[in-house]
Amino acid sequence: MNQIGTAKQELILIVDDNPTNIQVLSDLLKEYGFKVLVAKDGESCLHRLEKIRPDLILLDVLMPGIDGFETCRRLKASPATKEIPVIFMTALADPVDKLKGLTIGAVDYITKPLQHEEAIARVNIHLQLRNLNKQLEEQNATLQQEIRSRKLAESALRLSEEKFAKAFRSSPIPITISTLSEGRFIEVNESFCTLTGFSQSEIIGHTSTALNLWVNSDNRIEIIQLLREKGVVRNRELDYRTKSGEIRTVLFSAEIINYGGQDCLLAIPNDITERKQDKKAIAQADREIKRLTTLDGITQIANRRRFEEYLGQQWRKLVLEPSSLSLILCKLENFQHYNNIYGYAAANEFLRTIAQVITRAMDNSDNLAARYDSEEFAVILPNTKDSEAIELANTIREEIQKLIHHSQLETSQPITLTIGTASIIPNGNSSPSESLIIPAKALK
Repeated sequence: MNQIGTAKQELILIVDDNPTNIQVLSDLLKEYGFKVLVAKDGESCLHRLEKIRPDLILLDVLMPGIDGFETCRRLKASPATKEIPVIFMTALADPVDKLKGLTIGAVDYITKPLQHEEAIARVNIHLQLRNLNKQLEEQNATLQQEIRSRKLAESALRLSEEKFAKAFRSSPIPITISTLSEGRFIEVNESFCTLTGFSQSEIIGHTSTALNLWVNSDNRIEIIQLLREKGVVRNRELDYRTKSGEIRTVLFSAEIINYGGQDCLLAIPNDITERKQDKKAIAQADREIKRLTTLDGITQIANRRRFEEYLGQQWRKLVLEPSSLSLILCKLENFQHYNNIYGYAAANEFLRTIAQVITRAMDNSDNLAARYDSEEFAVILPNTKDSEAIELANTIREEIQKLIHHSQLETSQPITLTIGTASIIPNGNSSPSESLIIPAKALK
């Protein structure tokens, strides 16, 4: 099977003291084209990192000796390993434990038991983000070199015409000199020709307007006005059109100089097209990480993390703006029997359908449906009274029971549904867990 979203075979280090977990995860990663190394505890992990540099580390939290938290802290304290992304693997359900891992430097966590699709997706997105950050660092280094070259060109201009001419021709940054009154090009270097696709003979003596360089024809007028007011323009983002019609984004800097006895425009249009594309890719990767960390991989509704986050947000809000907060909890009983007979694929499809049924039943955009546990769903209902929550719970019950009836096994262990509700006006003397979650479970 091909690896998702990577251009080369990446090296993953698994740190886990459970041989079964190691075998299952190693087989899964190898199936997706990754190279895999294994360490059975924190000490072994640190020892291995003295000789190898994996692209990503999957680190178990609970291990004998040095636990995952301490191992991660030591990794992030070392200049040699601090940039390696670490994803925690944990069965801990307490959000405080998960927050602790992210605080000490982990980029993400995967909850045990592992969902294979989710695990591969999280591994790939963090590898992609790491590669994009590396590219951006390399391009930033190039930009610094370009800035030094620009300063060299400007210094050369002030020192002498001869030195300026040499720096002008050899600069890796595009540089042009044009008349201020007409905008007719007098001199351009090879870097500018490379940027625009025109030869020097096609540019010299012509204006930028005649060459159709400006995507926005008003840009030159604005620049000339700024130059007359301030004498200089620095790093203004503009779009150039090349000879072939391609649009390139540049950071445009310019100042007025005296050249050959007339006022001229010395311009440096620095090409940043690829850098902008990389930033967009990183932003997209960030959005994908946020999506993965708030959605359940199977049902595509909110996951347990998002449930806890949203419940806390609404609790705090309704403490300040008193109103009812309600909760519905639904659980499928004997669902494991269905899973054992029909398999994971059919069971996952059934869970997705349950999620769709619950989502369709909600009529308020402030409500949130979430997968609370493997066979349990929750609905958070801000500004909703107890009677309204019960009415919605009955609607959900009827729709799910219809689905169960159509999907039922001829067996002595049929699927059943339990459902409970709880409501309260939040206050500072209690918590969502004791006021909503525990009562809703007790009423099922």
